[in-house]
Amino acid sequence: MDFKILFEDETMLVAVKPQGMPTQGDKTGDLDLLSALQQHCGHGLGLIHRLDRPVGGLLVFAKTKKAEAALQKQMQEGLLEKSYRSVLCGEMPEKQGTLADFLKKNMRTNLSEVVSPKEKMAKKAVLRYRVLDTLKEENQTLSYVEIQLETGRHHQIRVQTAHGNAPIWGDKKYNPAFQGKGRTEIALWSYALKGLHPVTNQLWRFQQIPTHGIFQLFSEKL
Repeated sequence: MDFKILFEDETMLVAVKPQGMPTQGDKTGDLDLLSALQQHCGHGLGLIHRLDRPVGGLLVFAKTKKAEAALQKQMQEGLLEKSYRSVLCGEMPEKQGTLADFLKKNMRTNLSEVVSPKEKMAKKAVLRYRVLDTLKEENQTLSYVEIQLETGRHHQIRVQTAHGNAPIWGDKKYNPAFQGKGRTEIALWSYALKGLHPVTNQLWRFQQIPTHGIFQLFSEKL
């Protein structure tokens, strides 16, 4: 499975994870991006953040322990910004806004759900969204949105948008319209990363706007 490296120096690496490729090794034994990049570099890499297997897009990796500590600190302090593009089946309540919920992960099913903040193990989840475009397709409204995470919870974007009656197109876990269907690619893509270089402290930003699959309906207009 092909991957693409957008940037690489002696301390960090930014790569594009293909949809369907694990971020790191899992029980399937399929080739994962971390292992592929470590083979490319000839040494171990620090995994800073992850993407669900069906989700594609940008990931940053550390090439040294010092860089790993610096990038992880940025993650913890909210200085490493991750932005997504997604196509939703439905409409968001406003043209731009915030979704704030409490999520709980079911370890048995590997699914998360919105729960009461009083429930044990519930974790607050916050994201900001902006609607870029909408269109009618097969008697339903599709919304093309940009999303920024303020927290990093399990399946967060997928759960929160579904809870808001606008599940992600192609999501077999949280969109009932796609459950039990054949192969489809979820319309969720990590399109931009922004942070500070772990050594020079200079601002960096990389992006790759999705134009494949269902995203094609919008890429010609934007």
